[in-house]
Amino acid sequence: MMTDCELADLCRVLEAVLPPAVLDARPAAAFAGVHLRGAVSLPGVAEVASDPVALDRLLPSIFLPPRHRPLLVLAASPEGTLALSRALAARGRSRVTAIPLADADWERLPPHLLERGPVVRTLWSPPAWLVAHADLLPPPALGPALDVGCGSGRAAVWLAARGWRVSGLDHQPEALALMAHLAASRRASVTPLAVDLRRPGAVPAGPWALLVNFRCLDRPLLARCHELVAPAGVAVVRTFREAPGLAPDVRAAHRLQPGELAHAFAGARWEVLAHEEGFDDDGRPAAGVVARRRAIT
Repeated sequence: MMTDCELADLCRVLEAVLPPAVLDARPAAAFAGVHLRGAVSLPGVAEVASDPVALDRLLPSIFLPPRHRPLLVLAASPEGTLALSRALAARGRSRVTAIPLADADWERLPPHLLERGPVVRTLWSPPAWLVAHADLLPPPALGPALDVGCGSGRAAVWLAARGWRVSGLDHQPEALALMAHLAASRRASVTPLAVDLRRPGAVPAGPWALLVNFRCLDRPLLARCHELVAPAGVAVVRTFREAPGLAPDVRAAHRLQPGELAHAFAGARWEVLAHEEGFDDDGRPAAGVVARRRAIT
């Protein structure tokens, strides 16, 4: 059972403007009975915490929030909670906190911090730039979407779950396998495309109603986006930018120069709907654009 001070500290964390992600590994029935606001139910993961292979199979990294975000974990017992938090910390997650909530503690928590009933949520999230500008995307009925450099597929799966016919393009088979795993967890369908962008003409011509590209700078692709995106279609791009003293740990050739992204979508072919040179929530400097293809040649 938590002390009054421990319980007060937990309440302050949960009432913060940006509350941490909460992984609830208790049985599904216990979660439905009562759980912390915003928590995600992943029953069974605490039971395999001592087996790294089994834990990775049941809870791969793609199911978790970014490493820079705090993660609270709780299980059916204090021992299970501690074991799970230690196992996740051993996987390189430095911001994992165990919450040893006992049955009696739930009655001591303020009601506004609690929810009841089964809830379907995920700990992972798609790129924030995509979500923030979802209202600028064309309707899925306009045509298919392409995620270039899709990685483990968070953007592609998020779009597929919202009705898009999505293809995810990446040169790494391991990334495409992770995308398939993530899609299966959401009962979504994404077409994998194993393509090396360095090969001329590697990107399927489409035309694509939506083209998204995150943290994968390919300047030849930017130069021919107008050939790939259908009229009235939209391109959504966000990647690293050059910033003195704040450069990300990627090669200089893969960082945008000041104004470069805006320049790539200037001219008569595009209507720029949003543009920013700022920072992603992990502190890395980034630039983003949302541009609509005009119906002209």
